[in-house]
Amino acid sequence: MTGRHASGPLVCLLSCALLCAAQVSRAEEPPAERVTLAQALDLLQTQSPDTLAARLQIAEAEAERLAARLYANPNLSVDAGDIAIGRTTPPGLSVGQTIGSTVRLDQPLVLWGKRGLRIAGAEAGIATAKEQERDTTRQLRSAVKDAFYHAVHDDRLLAFTTDNQQRYQQIVALNERRFHSGDISEVEFRKIELENLKYLTDAEEARRSLGESTQLLGRLIGVDHPVGPAGELTAPDVSLDDSTLISVALGNRPDLAALQRARDQADLALQLARRERYPDVTVGADYTHSQFVVSGDNRNSIGFGFSLPLPLLNQNQGEIAKAEVALRQAETDLKRLQLDIAQEVHDALTRYESTHRLRRTFESGYLEHAKVTVSAAETSYRIGAASLLELLDAERTYTATQTDYLDTMLAARESLTALEKAIGKELTEN
Repeated sequence: MTGRHASGPLVCLLSCALLCAAQVSRAEEPPAERVTLAQALDLLQTQSPDTLAARLQIAEAEAERLAARLYANPNLSVDAGDIAIGRTTPPGLSVGQTIGSTVRLDQPLVLWGKRGLRIAGAEAGIATAKEQERDTTRQLRSAVKDAFYHAVHDDRLLAFTTDNQQRYQQIVALNERRFHSGDISEVEFRKIELENLKYLTDAEEARRSLGESTQLLGRLIGVDHPVGPAGELTAPDVSLDDSTLISVALGNRPDLAALQRARDQADLALQLARRERYPDVTVGADYTHSQFVVSGDNRNSIGFGFSLPLPLLNQNQGEIAKAEVALRQAETDLKRLQLDIAQEVHDALTRYESTHRLRRTFESGYLEHAKVTVSAAETSYRIGAASLLELLDAERTYTATQTDYLDTMLAARESLTALEKAIGKELTEN
């Protein structure tokens, strides 16, 4: 008898510990700020560090364009010469009678359309950065949607598990009275009591998951505290075929547009590399003042000249070869992404159709059947028309059906978000 009764206090102790922990967790948990999905997406645009970082890439590309537009600076040089060392010709001249000074100004000239190609390449870089910023936004919006609906799912799951646990607690209380009155055995009562641990555990797990999902939602929209969702877990139906969606994706995906701009930029870089074979010219003018007029020098004179590198050995072959490889690589990346997009859209559509079929199956009557079944089992058990095993089986089936439905709703919503991400376009209003 001693061993059999020892299990009762242990079960009660564990149940009370879990219940107290849940109450403490709820008491310590700060009230979460709540936002709608539309508000969350607006905050993503205005205060998310990830979005702001992507915009800085555009500013960097614009700085590259500014640099490409600038002209080369002129070069100023000043020389002093004809300083005699030792005897002078004629003898006896001082430094002030022989010294001469020259001031020269040289200006590099960029020829052969190189400056225009550099500017065009910088413009293509800005276009690439803008498309990359759009692609970052596409991915972040998808992440915010997933986090938002995951938080909605966890919120609903916590509400269900808490209500479920409280409802089952009534069964425990009923059977405790029946046990003390001798209507049921202690073994049967302890089985019912042990089952309550599962409900407490489910509620605590749902609470933990909700805390993580609300913290993630806050992080994505740029705050350091949990943010709760204000909305419902919906998964609307859309009707589009595979080929139409792929066509939409190829016309809307910003990462594809970014690679197209990058290919244009690589083509401009190749043209520039080929123009670099032709040297630029530096033109200059100088003014010379000489004190050595005794030797016949002009006291003041000016001169003009130019310098031109001779491309006899280095004709920029290495840079041209690298630019050709970069262009081929950009074209290869573009073709690969086009194939990846088609595969991504196909997989997303397949998952979307599968999860929505399963959602509709749940909603076709299975949820109501599970609720009716558990209510009937509880009523039958109270009047002694059903066994404990039948009651526990009905309770578990009801709990599994409800939680599986919530998981299916989340999967259906996530599949719709993944489909929108794959085609780069919203299919429903937020």
